[in-house]
Amino acid sequence: MPIAAEAECLRMVAVSTAWNSLRHSSGQEMVSELLELGFDALELDVHVTRKMIQEVQEMAQKGLVRISSLHNYCPVPEGIEREVAAGNILPLSSLDKNERRKAVAQTLVTMDWAARLEARSVILHLGTIDLPLVQREALRLIGAGRREEAKIMLMESLTTRAAMRRPYLDSVIASVSELAGHAEALGIRLGLETRYYYNEIPSLDEFQFILQNVDSRAVGYWHDTGHAHVMEVLGIATQEAFLQKYEDRLIGVHLHNAVDGSDHRPLSRGEIDFSKLLPYLRDDVDLVLEVHGNAGPGELVRSREIARELLTKRKKGET
Repeated sequence: MPIAAEAECLRMVAVSTAWNSLRHSSGQEMVSELLELGFDALELDVHVTRKMIQEVQEMAQKGLVRISSLHNYCPVPEGIEREVAAGNILPLSSLDKNERRKAVAQTLVTMDWAARLEARSVILHLGTIDLPLVQREALRLIGAGRREEAKIMLMESLTTRAAMRRPYLDSVIASVSELAGHAEALGIRLGLETRYYYNEIPSLDEFQFILQNVDSRAVGYWHDTGHAHVMEVLGIATQEAFLQKYEDRLIGVHLHNAVDGSDHRPLSRGEIDFSKLLPYLRDDVDLVLEVHGNAGPGELVRSREIARELLTKRKKGET
């Protein structure tokens, strides 16, 4: 491949600071480690503190790094330890009005930081439906070859979930509707992400319900390969089902591999067939490697190479 084409592909693949943020208390050191590995575009994750994001902003203003996206909540909300910070730490689905307002307010903070950093997107977790989870036991049964038992267990729990979901969905729609107007004003996109746990919102069909009830093109679908793989292992929905159903609203992809219920692995280690993504990798779809810290630097770089190979195949397919 010509050098210019290689550079173009490299620019199109960002990496999440989920790989190294908890190893650093300095935003400059966190970014510098990734720059040394050849990454020049980053997604800031939920463990980035206010001090760290201010340092990242200084580097971005100097043209040293580009910020492609922020994962809500970023920076870490006041009063929350960064080690336990997560996308659902303040649920936008909360039935408690005060808690929901707090979640909306904190998401607005993330969005304002995205605008300052000239990021295109903010990725949202929308919350959970409060019911007992049987996912871990179901995965254990599936791994032991007892899929029918797991199916019965899951169907019972999913039936309960369906009966409970409407008030949570109403809260989500209220929250996202409030956020959408601000996103439009800032010129950023809100990506509703595929979930890992089946009690989380949205499920496959709930994306459609939310997108239809929030009248804004600033709100779109963010595909997560590892989370979709887990849904496939559970027999709930396939990777392709999510992509096919929401292709026209797809704004970004978290790329990572998975084995059974273990995800956020480097792209070279796992069961996912990434070629299934090829028809959906439009030029306006952001690609972010969301590999966690148990992968070594070499595996992270190799993951970028695999992602670049996907982009090359996609471009060849278009010509």
